Amino acid sequence: MTTIATGPATATTSRAAGYTHAAAWVLGLAAAWGATPEVGDTHAQIATAYADRPIQAIAQALLVHGVAAAGLVAVGSGLLGWARRTGSAAARFAGWAGTAAGALASVQLVLELIAVPGADPASPGSTGALFEAVQRVDGIKMFALAALAAAACAASRHRTLLRRWEAVIGWALAATITASGTGYLFLSTALTPMAFISLPLLLIWIAALGAALGRRP
Repeated sequence: MTTIATGPATATTSRAAGYTHAAAWVLGLAAAWGATPEVGDTHAQIATAYADRPIQAIAQALLVHGVAAAGLVAVGSGLLGWARRTGSAAARFAGWAGTAAGALASVQLVLELIAVPGADPASPGSTGALFEAVQRVDGIKMFALAALAAAACAASRHRTLLRRWEAVIGWALAATITASGTGYLFLSTALTPMAFISLPLLLIWIAALGAALGRRP
């Protein structure tokens, strides 16, 4: 098995970024569990949820679409560095896909920071529209994450990047997050529950990917 040669700073950054991504997601979900609106809610329900618990909603947004997004961009940067060293086109594509996913999360954060403080249950139209825009961007982001997972797994055909179990989780992630992404893009309550499968896989796999990029001879 070929090992990954990375500089100390790059290795440490990639490993920390993968763990940070998972930790920020867990903390974000805990901060606003049951307090934020869901796909399928009416505009009035969305505006009321934000108006009733703005601190929880903003805390979740900052953690999930701020801190976690930064971790994702750092992992993408690590992949791009690995691609430069190995000449792997698949790893390069994966790196750009991860970076794009992080950028899309930042777009979600901006929209949420507009929607939450401006939530008014008496006039919920704009807040509801912004919430739905966040979910649609989430769907596109999930497609980018599916591309990241599939390309990184393709780059590991000879286990030069991921171990076998990491690749298996990556392929499972690519399939399930494509389904959940379709649900969020089209606001389909039939498909969005797939996120209950794809999200845990995402958190485990990004942490594993960061650790893989951090492995040194």
